[in-house]
Amino acid sequence: MAKVTSKGLRTILSACWYLNHIHFGIDWPQYYTCEPTDFTGTDKQKDLVIGGTGCMWGELCLMVINILPRTWPRALAIGERLWSSKDTTDLNDAKMRLWEHRCRTRGIPAEDAVRSNYCRYEWRFT
Repeated sequence: MAKVTSKGLRTILSACWYLNHIHFGIDWPQYYTCEPTDFTGTDKQKDLVIGGTGCMWGELCLMVINILPRTWPRALAIGERLWSSKDTTDLNDAKMRLWEHRCRTRGIPAEDAVRSNYCRYEWRFT
């Protein structure tokens, strides 16, 4: 990020948000704690960071079978990170918000990547 922004170029971050990496257990904190402007650079350089994106590569993900279950809960963490201020870092607070939203899957077969627990209810359309 420092190298690209030092040339005056706008950029988005994706390196820390590769969703196809295989992890066991709860893995959303690694996505949530990645901050796009957390690099050595000037304020002017950090202003050139316009966002980020989660990436799902196909070689470890069977698109038809597990793209939605794997992507959905982790994308929640990425989305909150990108829409929140840099000062929003409380993982316990985030866990409750992300879990509540994960339970509102609206028919998406999402993995339990936020909390190893059952939803009080499933908001699914039938």
